[in-house]
Amino acid sequence: MKLSNKGFTLIELLTVVLIIGILTSIALPNYSRSIERSRAVEAMAVVKSINDATYAYYAAHQECPPSFSKLIVEMPGAGNSKTAVGKTFTYKLGDTIGGSTNRIFGTSCASATAIRNAGDYKYRIWNLYKTGTGGKRSLVCKGEKEKSIGICDSLDLLEGTPPANF
Repeated sequence: MKLSNKGFTLIELLTVVLIIGILTSIALPNYSRSIERSRAVEAMAVVKSINDATYAYYAAHQECPPSFSKLIVEMPGAGNSKTAVGKTFTYKLGDTIGGSTNRIFGTSCASATAIRNAGDYKYRIWNLYKTGTGGKRSLVCKGEKEKSIGICDSLDLLEGTPPANF
């Protein structure tokens, strides 16, 4: 009886498994970082919407909104009047950061804050109206851990060290 030489040897199979393992170990951290970065970009959009709605409320009523329910913006998640807990972020209206309140440009209202605190990620995104370099108005992101600082850096929002009351 003649045996067929069709198929793979054990060495060939182990080589393929090793290559797949190496590629996975390289790709998985980059994939996780991309997912977290997309979450941060979503939070940036929500913070901008909250701040714009706060500005509109202030323009109409000449006072700061007392709660999210007074704003014309759809909040992710549920919460009390000045805090909304979403799937990945907690959003606060009028939060103080580092002992000071960041005001929305042209109003006396505090800007919104998005807080991420899950696993290896702990960072805040806030203050759309902070004047940055070149006269641009941009958000600010501060992270506590190395991975969080990396997310802020990848968004070009990294600024300084995290506040003491992070």
